[in-house]
Amino acid sequence: MGHSLFKLFLVLLFVSIKGHIMCLGQKKSVMAELNICSGFIVPHHSYMAYFISDNVNGFQFNLGYRTDGSRLWHQAYNYPIVGIGLHRSGLGNDTLYGSLTGAYIFINRSFLDIGGRFNISNILSVGLSFASKWHNLSSYRGNMVLGTPVNAFLQYEIEASYQITGNHTLLLGLGLTHTSNGSVKAPNLGFNILSTSLGYRYLFKSSAPTKNNELPDDTPLNNWNFGLFGSIKSVDAFSRKQYGVTGLTTEKLYRIAPLSMLGFEISAYYDASITDLFIDKSETDVVLHKVDNIAVAANATYLMGLGRLYIAFQPGIYLKNKFYGLGALTNKLGLRYNIGGNLFLNLGIKVHWRAQADFIEFGVKYSLINK
Repeated sequence: MGHSLFKLFLVLLFVSIKGHIMCLGQKKSVMAELNICSGFIVPHHSYMAYFISDNVNGFQFNLGYRTDGSRLWHQAYNYPIVGIGLHRSGLGNDTLYGSLTGAYIFINRSFLDIGGRFNISNILSVGLSFASKWHNLSSYRGNMVLGTPVNAFLQYEIEASYQITGNHTLLLGLGLTHTSNGSVKAPNLGFNILSTSLGYRYLFKSSAPTKNNELPDDTPLNNWNFGLFGSIKSVDAFSRKQYGVTGLTTEKLYRIAPLSMLGFEISAYYDASITDLFIDKSETDVVLHKVDNIAVAANATYLMGLGRLYIAFQPGIYLKNKFYGLGALTNKLGLRYNIGGNLFLNLGIKVHWRAQADFIEFGVKYSLINK
């Protein structure tokens, strides 16, 4: 089963790269870069700290283009570089955990004038990863960190760049990579990799982006968003039991800049795993009720618009959770896509302290917009 998934993973990756290369041929500023990475696993569980024996070494190859200014978000985010990439690295113990292969899309946003030789940027990458070894009750129990071969891949990086000549650029980065299955199947501690990178970028085609002051800005002054979401999660690798999660969200956002909004969200949801987790943790007999499975969270929201696609950063805390307690951290990173009118599809990953995933959120949102 694992080898079949890996073959499917490679086929999808090849098709994606082929299509992207054809698209890049029509762009004005096309570039490729190779980064050599070195770092270590950040253990967020004592079990992991005991078995991590090696540094994490690997590479990343990116293929992308600089946006040309034809859309408002190009200009609002300083003509970012967007594209696709491939990640390959170890996981701190080759014998026990094997290796990690990831494929992703990325956006690289510069802080300084893109016409200068030196720049500092931040890079967000989102995709899928394939682990060569994962926990399986019948065939391999060594990996108690990942319970599935295919997992989510998230990476955030701060990068310094220096343009030697018009076509050649040196890169130096510091990044954090996370991979896990969002607790769809236990075990799911997930890996967090802190790494530095040294890289080289080659520019195949170069053209200065254009600025168009007549592009319309449809960012509303403020809006209310109302959502429904659901998920499944697993908390025990040996019972294989899965729990359902269903909930509601209410969000208020205010425009702070073109394509950028800031606000807050309140979510309430039923998580069937909470009482089981509490009972397992308790040293005495306890009596719980179904209402104890209800959790309430408050999250700040920073929303970035990229055409129909939006990226949501949502740090927050629990207002009610029987297992984690009042004030415990609960953060979300999500993608929203406008499928038409005021309706949005939502995909997010909900994590606790030290980026340990709680569940993947699938949902819809309806927006009441005040222009």
